[in-house]
Amino acid sequence: MTSADLNPDPRTDSLADSAYGLIRNRILDGDLGVGAPVSVLGLATDLEMSRSPVRNAVERLLSERLLRRVAGTIAVAAPDRYELLDSLAVRTQLEALAARLAAPRIDEQTLEELVVIHDRFRRAVDSGDQDGARRADSDFHHAIQDLAGNECLAESLERVRTQVILGAYATAWVTSRGPAVLEHERVLRALEDQDGQAAEAAMVRHLDNLTTRITREWRAQDTAEDATPKRRSTPRASGGGR
Repeated sequence: MTSADLNPDPRTDSLADSAYGLIRNRILDGDLGVGAPVSVLGLATDLEMSRSPVRNAVERLLSERLLRRVAGTIAVAAPDRYELLDSLAVRTQLEALAARLAAPRIDEQTLEELVVIHDRFRRAVDSGDQDGARRADSDFHHAIQDLAGNECLAESLERVRTQVILGAYATAWVTSRGPAVLEHERVLRALEDQDGQAAEAAMVRHLDNLTTRITREWRAQDTAEDATPKRRSTPRASGGGR
């Protein structure tokens, strides 16, 4: 065992954490598209870092399934529809648990913060601001997760949410957030009443409805594709004109 093993350089861990955060954000923001190949060398060049911390970051992202090994290369994960539905099913149960745990812990200040986030979500939906609605929706769910006060639950939720985000990119899912405004309000009312069971039920209903909206949108997309007339190839003229 070397002295480096006994006294690891904290700067290495710090750089690896920094590389991890930067690459992870690029993936979740869509800057690194689903299915896009990546390499340690290429990422290190882009980030202006040495390869060692970037390699550590890539291994971490592989373990979290944000990156996958494909035919001997590494690429951004591209979950299919079935994988997205699996992730949504798990997310529903975890988010419901978070709402139930959060309800008895809520206070006036936290409730007011949730109301402010919800108002931001509603205004973004009403104005057609898709990016603003996505951010406010994420903030709403994260605030409830934090209020639940369960670190194990928070880590599990963070992982499954990343799979949902990638699945949304990979399957071209852009469903309307209009119905979610009322669904969030039901969750808020239950939290305000500090009713854990009602908060849990409202969250299950919200995310079950979301899954229904997504599958309905997929059916509509498939129907539209099936109805699109296929372009017929023009037959070649036979040689030897008259």
